[in-house]
Amino acid sequence: MNKYNAIKQLELNRQEMNLSKESMEFILNICRAIKPERILEIGAFNGYSALNFSLVSKEVISLEVDEENFKLAEENLNKADCNNVKIIKGTALETIKTLNDKFDIILIDGRKSEYKNYLELSLKLLNKNGLIFVDNTISHKNRLKEFFDYLIKSNLYFKELNLGKGLMIISKDLSVYKGTKFYCNINT
Repeated sequence: MNKYNAIKQLELNRQEMNLSKESMEFILNICRAIKPERILEIGAFNGYSALNFSLVSKEVISLEVDEENFKLAEENLNKADCNNVKIIKGTALETIKTLNDKFDIILIDGRKSEYKNYLELSLKLLNKNGLIFVDNTISHKNRLKEFFDYLIKSNLYFKELNLGKGLMIISKDLSVYKGTKFYCNINT
């Protein structure tokens, strides 16, 4: 089975924990424009996002703590002969600390209680012009107070988009946003 068929299969059997199709399409459109070399995904679940990212990036690192989800993602990635994705089993907070490379895109979609910590660690791995996407910022807003408090006090540029269950885009540098349709609405 090729990657496209594997993605279609997962979309036909969409799970609640998958990134919404509209959020995935938005991120993929950004990726097509900036052509990322490396993408980091925090929270692999069944491999849906990693498979999509494998179409637009040379290398994808996907982290998953849950044993069943790890096996499911690994199975889906293997079925699609997806050799540019590496899935790592373990806690994201510990695994991120072992990564030395920089990433152009980072997706945070793991344990909601750890979002602030994921963000802090991810910033160290983000390329200067990189982007961080955060899922579930609307649907889980009540569980993300610490994350939002940190974000508001930071020097980061961010925009919460009304896509899926809430998709946020974060950057260290405002110039990354220039020329995008949401540039005029970025928090400054």
